[in-house]
Amino acid sequence: MKASIRWLTESEGGRQCPPPDGSRYITVARFEDEKEKYPQEAWSLVVENIESVDSGGLTIGDVRFLVDDAPDYLLHEGSVFELYEGRNMVAKGQILSSD
Repeated sequence: MKASIRWLTESEGGRQCPPPDGSRYITVARFEDEKEKYPQEAWSLVVENIESVDSGGLTIGDVRFLVDDAPDYLLHEGSVFELYEGRNMVAKGQILSSD
């Protein structure tokens, strides 16, 4: 699934810098559709083929769950998610399409 991702700046509590272009990044995601289940039920999301991050921290990447038995129904067009490193939210994203 293609997703638009905005990486938070370090001053916003995010990473010192976003993952490099073309890299693979894996971390825990919190989905808006099931936000009440977090953190008791959390799934690792893989972000791959990260495009250049623009000056606003925005990029496009391919996302999928790390494990096969994850709830794929959460990865639908328009689905909103947050990426976390520990307790810190480092990015916000939205699924764009299945292409």
